Amino acid sequence: MPPVDLDRSIALARELLHQTGAVQVSILQDPGEDGGEPAAVRAVRLGGIQVVDADGTERELPHSAASDVVLPMLPEMKQLPAMDVDAAQGQVTGTIGGLHLLADAISGIALLVGGRSVVAADYETTNPEIPLGIAARPGEPVVVLLGDDEFVLETP
Repeated sequence: MPPVDLDRSIALARELLHQTGAVQVSILQDPGEDGGEPAAVRAVRLGGIQVVDADGTERELPHSAASDVVLPMLPEMKQLPAMDVDAAQGQVTGTIGGLHLLADAISGIALLVGGRSVVAADYETTNPEIPLGIAARPGEPVVVLLGDDEFVLETP
């Protein structure tokens, strides 16, 4: 696997944000044995790109940062309508297969970032007080966050 690359992470975060309609996407670069520098990237809808380098230096980049990066084939990504969530029951209801589609996209982006990096995205729900969060790390189960509650996504 090539070393974890900050520009690639920025471009991947922006693509995931745009193509899935996320409110925000975060990538925590953990290069592991792949090499590269640890960093945190956060892309926000209608905002810039925030980067925190390994030494703690914070930078705000324009939304178009790293737009010249050539990306490999991306996983399937779609924008879906807001889903209904019930944190007490651990239920997400929406487009059939929608949660797994988003989870697969986030897992695919995590694989493209490389190393032991974590990719997380937040989505609006029909209840503005309970966002839907999805996080993935290569080789590990996908985690779904409903407000403060955390669930492991079961594979179909």
